Amino acid sequence: MFFSIVFFLQLSTVVLSQSVFSPPEFTDTSCAGSNQWTTWFDSNDPSAALGEFEVTTHIQQIFPSFMCPVPIAIEARTISDVNPAQTGDIFRITPKDGFLCLNQQVDGFKQKLCSDYKVRYCCPLTTVGQTTTTTTFRTPVASSYTCGRQTITPLRQRVVGGVEAIPNSWPWIVSLRVRDHFCGGTLIDTRHVLTAAHCLTGANPASLRVVAGLHQRLNLNTGLTQNIGVSRIFLHEQYSSRTHANDIAIIRLCQPVQLNAYVNLICLPGPDPQELSSVTVAGWGSTYYGSPLPSALRQVTMQVTNAQAKASYPAYFNVQRQIGAGIPYVGGKDSCQGDSGGPLMYNPAGQWYLSGVVSFGMQCGHGNFPGVYTRTSAYLNWIHNKINSI
Repeated sequence: MFFSIVFFLQLSTVVLSQSVFSPPEFTDTSCAGSNQWTTWFDSNDPSAALGEFEVTTHIQQIFPSFMCPVPIAIEARTISDVNPAQTGDIFRITPKDGFLCLNQQVDGFKQKLCSDYKVRYCCPLTTVGQTTTTTTFRTPVASSYTCGRQTITPLRQRVVGGVEAIPNSWPWIVSLRVRDHFCGGTLIDTRHVLTAAHCLTGANPASLRVVAGLHQRLNLNTGLTQNIGVSRIFLHEQYSSRTHANDIAIIRLCQPVQLNAYVNLICLPGPDPQELSSVTVAGWGSTYYGSPLPSALRQVTMQVTNAQAKASYPAYFNVQRQIGAGIPYVGGKDSCQGDSGGPLMYNPAGQWYLSGVVSFGMQCGHGNFPGVYTRTSAYLNWIHNKINSI
């Protein structure tokens, strides 16, 4: 889907003898007075495929009596009391997200197994033991989770050609599979996935699987994934394989997904992105035209380029029903084979909306030919009718 690059996370942390803190000005003695440190938590083990995550909301959910809903600060060190900065690991630390070791997402570090880490939090004394807004891990109650918001914050760097995503930072993206991944899709409620019609033309629901909570394309057994069958497919009745018009479809799952820190819903409907607005695409598509599918989910940030799309595809592009996106006349960023059906996402004010569905383009990342996405706002009535049908 995106060109392969090397990137490094710049960490803003203060290095002490054994620990790192966030906020970086925090120290061991900063948590005093009406605040106190929690006990140490080690909720996860290092994984050669994913890394090592000590996720704040996960810890809140499994240790509610020892945590607070809104921690002030976080401290991290290895279980052997070694400073993370001395391990050679690539990591990110914030009170909201927790401690994330990202070796497996960074070129040049993927063969290095993360150290095993523990964390503790600085909490207001009066709030320790209070329950959070989501008190049961892997709860199926949709109202406990806000659409378009992630537990794990995604990368927002503007990297030319795209980058591997932080695992589970796009929790509404799913993989459509027969034996392997062939298209993407987006969870719009617990029973329905929005995708592209061209992905499912002639498809047999009985042969399809939808995998949510996935990061490594071929690793379906992480304990975080949900592998669900398909009961029904809705193709748009006016879909045209020749013109790509009405390239939209809905999958109804055999059973609802369970919403948690790794699987959530995107918001729909929402505001349409305007010309040159920043939008994001993620998927398991090729990193360049004709290349094999990548091993992990990747993401890229682009701009809305409707004017260029109209000029590039005058016989096919309809701005009322489609969105063009890329980097105007430069290229290098685009969706590609295997990304079809995945989301074009827009975040105008801290919440992600499903603005488009990956539809078609001229190869991948071509400077004069932006990618074209089915505009979801043009199909809201159709979507509503299908998801509410028997």
